[in-house]
Amino acid sequence: MAVGIWQSIPQPMISRYLGQMGWDWIILDLQHGAMNWETAYECIHAALATGARPLVRTSVGNPGEVEKALDLGAGGIVVPMVNSLEAATAVARAAKYPPLGDRSLGGDNFLHHGADYFERANEGTLLLVQMEHIDAVNQAEEIMALPGVDGCFVGPVDLAISLGLSRHRGEYEQEPAQQAALKKIVDTTLAAGKMPCCNTYSPDDFAAQKAAGFQGITMKSDLDLLFDRGTNLLSELKEI
Repeated sequence: MAVGIWQSIPQPMISRYLGQMGWDWIILDLQHGAMNWETAYECIHAALATGARPLVRTSVGNPGEVEKALDLGAGGIVVPMVNSLEAATAVARAAKYPPLGDRSLGGDNFLHHGADYFERANEGTLLLVQMEHIDAVNQAEEIMALPGVDGCFVGPVDLAISLGLSRHRGEYEQEPAQQAALKKIVDTTLAAGKMPCCNTYSPDDFAAQKAAGFQGITMKSDLDLLFDRGTNLLSELKEI
């Protein structure tokens, strides 16, 4: 099982620190974060130098960004809002070299990963499509059966909203519709021999999702580490 963390702060030194902490995955958030491609490149290689696996979350609806992120050296891609078989097919084609996909040969990966990168990349890179809408859940079997798709990453808040539920975790987690959707995602992904992944918000939440069958689990983000510890420390100091 892989244990990961999200990175939003656009600084390579953050990638290096997270990698040195021992996180298996560092997911660089280009969807909601402030990184540009140049910064992402530096963060990717700072993480690689520590032995961590850098993943990139692309923006919505841009299959070309999948190929670009892999060309920069990412070990995997998380694609948000993949709500249809058509969308999943497009990103799967972009993530893999022929004959499996349409990824174009380019970039400097051969400098970092060896001259045989082209031959190894389809097996070595990871494509995770985000299942964060009930439309995706309803097509889970077809999406997970696609060659080139290596697994999924649950977006629980957006999934809850698509079901007409509250966006507040303490409320949507208790809803039978949300629980059924998550179970279907895990069961379908595992049945396809692929990797179900999700984010968690506490050690208890982590333990519960591990028991539910998720094989790639992230715990919050670099910003959460900063704010959680910083806020608690400041509160302690003000009580002295």
